[in-house]
Amino acid sequence: MTAEFNAELCGAPGPLSSLTFEQILGLLESVANRLASGELGIEAAADLYEQAEILHAAAQERLAAVEARLASLAQPAEPSQPSASRPQ
Repeated sequence: MTAEFNAELCGAPGPLSSLTFEQILGLLESVANRLASGELGIEAAADLYEQAEILHAAAQERLAAVEARLASLAQPAEPSQPSASRPQ
């Protein structure tokens, strides 16, 4: 069974698809701090850890997409083929 993102549990301002990479990283930091506090019960900690896994995967996907975009921009442009002109 795959868990779904729970914005309320993570303190997110909206659905995962609407979050920026930076917001996701901020949420991961917040979740890590909550987990490290030791103030959560075992079930709540497990639920929050599961959400951290979802956030981590989303951050990796966003980063991979940006890296791919940057790699494509770094490729030299294909020289355009000059149209062949016929001698007249």
